[in-house]
Amino acid sequence: MRLASILARLGLQQQVGGGAAPCDTSKYILCVENVKKYFGGVRAVDGVTLRVERGSIVGLIGPNGSGKTTLFNVIAGYYKPDAGQVWFDGRRIDGLSPHEIYKLGLVRTFQTPRLWRSLTVFENVAGGVKGHPGEMLRNAILWSRWVPFELKTGEKALDTIAFVGLSPVAGNMADAISGGQMKLAELGRALMGEPKMLLLDEPAAGVNPTLARQIFEGIVRLREEKGITFLIIEHRLEILFDYVDYVYVMHQGRIIAEGKPAEVAENPLVAEIYLGG
Repeated sequence: MRLASILARLGLQQQVGGGAAPCDTSKYILCVENVKKYFGGVRAVDGVTLRVERGSIVGLIGPNGSGKTTLFNVIAGYYKPDAGQVWFDGRRIDGLSPHEIYKLGLVRTFQTPRLWRSLTVFENVAGGVKGHPGEMLRNAILWSRWVPFELKTGEKALDTIAFVGLSPVAGNMADAISGGQMKLAELGRALMGEPKMLLLDEPAAGVNPTLARQIFEGIVRLREEKGITFLIIEHRLEILFDYVDYVYVMHQGRIIAEGKPAEVAENPLVAEIYLGG
């Protein structure tokens, strides 16, 4: 236990017998191998295997209750899997805590944005920065060690806010903006952590079609300009399929179909689970 604790604090993980990755990590940034997560008798995730190529935008779809968000929670460290492995950027991460996974560059957002409602949009976005020197007591006392970092963080936050299109409401309180703007603010905060990969949980839910497409166009820009990889849960397939490279379909805790958007759209099994036959 002591070795495992030391490795976890270093951002590493003890592997049994060396533990080779289950896929080509030079090609795939995320490898999920036979992951299971049960809650009593409920098999929320029941042997899921998927791969996400570096620099790709991948969709994860399925009816409500199919296990998509539970799978996200396992990947991001909020739940520990009952079986299986999760590898990110060449390292095994199942068993690590959410903040350790965040430091490695894997960041998630939530279906309902989790903003600090008593802070402004600017403060929410700036709060996503990693490695603030003021987190150490000695640096908090010596202002010269953290003031320059604060100034750079503020500039970066303003640039990020402009990128996601929230400059007009940067000074507004987070509880005084629209639901769509809240999603953009949460995306901006995630970007402040300089992620290698983002897990987005229904970024277009409850958002008007014009803004929803703006969100996805921003996702494409982030992939092209910053090389960020995306795995996206989304129910609005008419929007999602216009932007993703590949799609996985979940149903009753399992992957039941996968392929390019056009292939998945024409899959009779997918039509059956969505339309009832």
